[in-house]
Amino acid sequence: MSTDAQLHAGEAIEHRTIDWIPPTERHGRPGSLFFVWFAANTSITALVTGALFVILGNSPLWSIPAIIIGNVLGGWVTALHSAQGPKLGVPQMIQSRAQFGYYGAILPLVLALFIYLGFYATGLVLGGQALGSLLNVDPKVGAAIFAVFSTVLAIIGYRWIHRVSHFATVLSGVVFIVLLFVILAAPQAAATIGSGEFALAPFILGISLSASWQLTFGPYIADYSRYLPESTPQRATIGWTFLGSVLGASLAMSIGALAAAVGGAAFSDNQVLYLAGLLGGFGWIVSITVVIGKLVGNTLSSYGGFMSLATIVTALGRKDVVTARSRAVYVVIISAIAYAIAALATENFLGNFTNFLLFLLYFITPWSAINLVDFYLIRHKEYDIAALFDPNGPYGKVNGLAFIAYFAGILVQIPFMNSSLYVGPIANLFGGAEVAWIIGLVVSGFIFYWFNPARRGSLATRTR
Repeated sequence: MSTDAQLHAGEAIEHRTIDWIPPTERHGRPGSLFFVWFAANTSITALVTGALFVILGNSPLWSIPAIIIGNVLGGWVTALHSAQGPKLGVPQMIQSRAQFGYYGAILPLVLALFIYLGFYATGLVLGGQALGSLLNVDPKVGAAIFAVFSTVLAIIGYRWIHRVSHFATVLSGVVFIVLLFVILAAPQAAATIGSGEFALAPFILGISLSASWQLTFGPYIADYSRYLPESTPQRATIGWTFLGSVLGASLAMSIGALAAAVGGAAFSDNQVLYLAGLLGGFGWIVSITVVIGKLVGNTLSSYGGFMSLATIVTALGRKDVVTARSRAVYVVIISAIAYAIAALATENFLGNFTNFLLFLLYFITPWSAINLVDFYLIRHKEYDIAALFDPNGPYGKVNGLAFIAYFAGILVQIPFMNSSLYVGPIANLFGGAEVAWIIGLVVSGFIFYWFNPARRGSLATRTR
């Protein structure tokens, strides 16, 4: 690991990448995590996700309970990752080396990279619409400008990501609440929102969709708590992450569901323009809010994406040090790929995004279960940090048990799956109700715990 004496907490531009954060560079308070995760979740992408609840067949009124339940369930699992940051002081995904092995961790790293790129690309599409309307330019030009902003903020790094999140939280919180009241005050709102009956299958599918939204943040979480002092209370770290993420996503998704019901085709055609139109002459404020909110979300994806890419490359090249110049290059590469994907986005954006979320859910929950079981139940938060960077260390090159647990968690979900590509027999039997993610979470976690010799042997000790 790099021990460059010039790297310290007070630098304006972050130089750390995948390496361990020493105590002298630890800083901040856990309350700042509320702002990061509220800002990341009160985005136009979350709002579009909320609209899917209505599109999938939920009544507007019953969409909101499904949104809240799913966010609470998924948010609690995801927030548990937050305590790993202060305790271990390394990025979220590099921790996977302790479960999957030094080279085995490349699998979840590639999975995480797809998540980062997917959310980054969708954010560029929607952020490009908002910036395009503000600057009166083509949305693809707006997306390109937006990608530059996200790239610069990701290069500057951790401190400024937290600072921008504070501003974005206040702005999006106020504007989204105003939009909520404007939608509810619309003449047709009462009749539209109250229409439709409760339907179990789309209600459960809606819960899974919002849980998916939360769970796909799993690979991000510890990246933004790893600079906190190791003495930071676990309850505070988890609590602030959970509160910001669940409140932010529930607010944004609820507005999306209501806007889709009330706005209909006008909302589906261009979500940003529809929402801006609700505030009349002040519509530009909505566009600015979308831009700032998506700037936070896209930066998180760019930031996490470059660390995943760097971890993969350094593992294959047997190097532990990433220079400041290489760090910037990795960020630019991630942004360029995401923009290329966004530029090729089809008109069926909502449908494709739904498929993307549900697809990721099948693969991310087994990883999350293995990671959390290892941290809380097997190693009891005690790790050899130096060994995470050593292919010949105690965590090994590849851990077969982790792969067995991981793929078992995926395979067991197949009968319960409900996606555009495949509907499992059990999901079909229950009218499309989606519970696969719960099954995968339980099975992977159980296998990794029950058959793990480490839970019966001596615990690893930190050498740092």
